[in-house]
Amino acid sequence: MDRENDAAVANAHFRQTLLAIRQVLGEKGSKDIYQSAKLDVKLAALPPDNLDRTFKAQDYAQLLHTIEVTYRERGPWILHRIGKESFHIVLRDQPSWMATAKRVMSLWSPDQRIEFMLEAIIDAQRKTYPQTEVWLEDKDGQLAYIEQSCLVCYGRQSQEPVCYLTTGFISEAINWATGKEFKVQETACTATGDAYCRFIVETAKHQSNVT
Repeated sequence: MDRENDAAVANAHFRQTLLAIRQVLGEKGSKDIYQSAKLDVKLAALPPDNLDRTFKAQDYAQLLHTIEVTYRERGPWILHRIGKESFHIVLRDQPSWMATAKRVMSLWSPDQRIEFMLEAIIDAQRKTYPQTEVWLEDKDGQLAYIEQSCLVCYGRQSQEPVCYLTTGFISEAINWATGKEFKVQETACTATGDAYCRFIVETAKHQSNVT
């Protein structure tokens, strides 16, 4: 995705995030955040469930940033929860895929399931944003999800990584696929001046090496 010429969010993507925000913050909390972000008029109704792009990337990032600063030290944790809830909203929208994925993964190892889920997230991103630059890195058994055109931190500047929503989404996807908790950590972020956002994903192999 060209950050200058294609900086917009798909309606379905924004819709899923808004539903997750409402689930975590409640109706009143959500409306308060919309107003604080100066998006209450634009978000008076949920976006339609399609891939048209009627919202600017700045609006999306501003909404998430407003949650972070409003809730202060709890902000990152709340955004992480919103990311986790976003994953379950995606699942509910795709019941046939969910059933097929569970069946396919039933005989796989945890690490195979982790890689499958990361590839599925990447595939979904590419279908929603065909020009996006997102890929999976595998170095010495350590997996990393990398996104060069991140909408979560679009236009932001920070001293530390801020893509808490993405971290929560990936974490919940892996937990759903494996039934176990694996650490996901953002080690690079475009908001800090890096060329891309990079999320290191712990694997079962890495866990066993550490222990």
